[in-house]
Amino acid sequence: MAIIILTGVVLIHIAFVLYTVFIVKETRAGRATNGVVGFITAAVLFDISATACMMIGTEKQYFTTHGVLGYTALFLMVLDAIFIWKHRMRHGSEVPFSRVLNRNSKLAYVIWIAAFATGEYIAIMKM
Repeated sequence: MAIIILTGVVLIHIAFVLYTVFIVKETRAGRATNGVVGFITAAVLFDISATACMMIGTEKQYFTTHGVLGYTALFLMVLDAIFIWKHRMRHGSEVPFSRVLNRNSKLAYVIWIAAFATGEYIAIMKM
């Protein structure tokens, strides 16, 4: 396995852990705490880095089913991070998230997990 792909694999697993911690913290806190904002921001940065590594290291098309699902999931997570940051900047960390924002975070996470799982499946099938 090329080092760039291996780097992407490590980064995407870190993003998986960060996104999962973010969802747990967001669900428990229900507001834009430092932990919520920090974990979503870090997860998105690791996810972008991992996606870049995978795109650089791949020899095949970018627009496979897994690729489109992954780009969509990353886009949704970036949007979620933007909305959470906007909420934080407008209302601080004390005002609870709306149900819509909380629901959208969970939906983006589920789609991201689907992209992650298809990537894992592809990796296992190549072994």
